[in-house]
Amino acid sequence: MRVSFLVALIALLLPVSAFAFPFGGQASIVLPCYNGAVYANLGPPIGGPYIWTPGTQAYTHGAPYHAGQWALGLAGAPYYCIVSIEPINVFPGTAVIMSGSSQ
Repeated sequence: MRVSFLVALIALLLPVSAFAFPFGGQASIVLPCYNGAVYANLGPPIGGPYIWTPGTQAYTHGAPYHAGQWALGLAGAPYYCIVSIEPINVFPGTAVIMSGSSQ
């Protein structure tokens, strides 16, 4: 009885954390995806492959829609972008949680 109470107390005292990290850079490649997402490969300072999902909270001008735009925000879990159906072509990336972009 005491052990289960102690485990429950510790579980309630530990905060549930959401892992998100900042990203930002200029888009060199921007592709629409069949699964309703947008794939963008960003350059420095914190670049890489990022994917704007339908659930992304977008500020200012939304997801990037052409190369050359700058994006800044928070990213989290791995995600995918289905670029073409035949032949199947899937790009992996990191899901964007919230972002803003330039015009």
